[in-house]
Amino acid sequence: MIIRKVAIGNSEEAFIEDTFSDGLNIILSDDNNKGKTIVIQSMLYALGNKPIFPDSFNYRDFIYYLEFEHDNKNYIVVRTGDEYVLKYSDKIGIFEGMSELKRFWNKNIFQLPMIQFKGEKRIVDMELFVQLFFVGQDGKDTSTIFNSGFYHKDDFRNMLLSYSGDSTSEITPVEIKKIKDKIRELKIRRKEQMNLSDFYKTVAVAPEYLSKIKDRDAFNKRIAEMDSITNNMSEIKKKRNQLAVKKSLWNGTLKELNSLNRNIKVGELRCMDCDSTHIAYKGTSKSKYSFDISTPLMRKQIIESINEKISAYVEEIKVLDYEIQKLQDELNSLMDNEDITIENIVAYKTGFKTVKDIEQVIDDIDKELEQYEGTLKEGINFSNEAKKEREKFYNSFMVLMNEKKKQIDIESEKEYDDIFTKRGTVVSGSEETVFYVSKLLASVEMTGHDCPVIMDSFRAEDLSTEKEKRVLNLFAELDNQCILTTTLKTEEFGKYDNLDEIHIIDYSSHKTNKVLNQDDLLEFKHLIQDMYIEL
Repeated sequence: MIIRKVAIGNSEEAFIEDTFSDGLNIILSDDNNKGKTIVIQSMLYALGNKPIFPDSFNYRDFIYYLEFEHDNKNYIVVRTGDEYVLKYSDKIGIFEGMSELKRFWNKNIFQLPMIQFKGEKRIVDMELFVQLFFVGQDGKDTSTIFNSGFYHKDDFRNMLLSYSGDSTSEITPVEIKKIKDKIRELKIRRKEQMNLSDFYKTVAVAPEYLSKIKDRDAFNKRIAEMDSITNNMSEIKKKRNQLAVKKSLWNGTLKELNSLNRNIKVGELRCMDCDSTHIAYKGTSKSKYSFDISTPLMRKQIIESINEKISAYVEEIKVLDYEIQKLQDELNSLMDNEDITIENIVAYKTGFKTVKDIEQVIDDIDKELEQYEGTLKEGINFSNEAKKEREKFYNSFMVLMNEKKKQIDIESEKEYDDIFTKRGTVVSGSEETVFYVSKLLASVEMTGHDCPVIMDSFRAEDLSTEKEKRVLNLFAELDNQCILTTTLKTEEFGKYDNLDEIHIIDYSSHKTNKVLNQDDLLEFKHLIQDMYIEL
């Protein structure tokens, strides 16, 4: 993946950066606040990252444009608020939110890591994915990830494993608990049947069956479990209904667009206000994009994009249907599994003619028990095997990370023992820079990702000249595109001029706190118009 162009602007001002090389790039300036961080954050924000712009920059006022190349194909993505328009080849994708974008990205551009998240498999959001190859200037904390909140450092670890080929398909703690609960339930049922069998064999009525044996605490717990399942089912049904409504609305839009493909032999379609033959398709009321669908080619592109969107909705509805079905099965299981009462005994007597019938039920339970216990055993064995593989991966990662550290900081004998430092031992200055550089380099080698390596303020103002040379040499050796930024002191200017492997992008001439300008506005408008965005 190679970044080709980054643009940011609105109807009044804009800025475009399109001078990146395929190799090692350094964006530099003679002072702070020249626009380096704005450019870096703009490219990541366009990809779907959480906004981490400087506080003085009102990012909501602008439109973000990113052009990149992957596998010899060119892609353009434009972000306005939480909406995205993506263009590649002769196709256009329209996405309302990160969920739609990442599903499309995973299917059509390249696969994103998939991790176990809260007991379910989930394609990671861009805010976690970009941390594989990006280190920002602000919000650094070596003891955890950036924007810690929805995701945590264990999710980052799982992402590394997933991207390196780990399938994360081992049995999860949630699944283990469900299987153990099922085994416990089957054993209780088996005991009930054994007691019932003994009851049939006795002449006298067993006293224990004539007393109330329903345990109030167990009963209340079961009711709470049923309420929890019902609530979960209700939430999932809401999501399914929302998707169904969206699917229905898009189907309506699709019918209208398809109707425009019919030849009108008497007269033609015209706007009643301006008498124009141009017909436009516009997104939601807040959307900035608008498409002229008067031409068959544009209609075809929009129809293909909507079909893709509808297919995604159908796929997600199927997943939710499956989740609802599982919850319904759990609920039915809880409702069917009642405690033994005198009424149960009567029901059993009515249902079974002989002790042999009861023993047949016990035999069926034994077979089911054997199946669940086998699944649990295999799952735990697989998890233990997966755990060993993970430990092997982490050990290899740390060995490599320490090798990179040693190449940069030759004098230091200290070694890293984890991908994150212990809480309360956050490092800073040049040590922090060496830590992040070592992790970025190890991530590239261990996962084999081909995303650009991006580091804002890579010298952290305290990196010595010798360490900086070693860092640049390591970055230059990568096959990945690298984009770094730094602020130089007056006496440092020209220090990279004789290094052929470095492409310099100098922002010193920019006005302080004013990277956007009028000179780039016309070109920016053309770029945005080509993406059917209204300014």
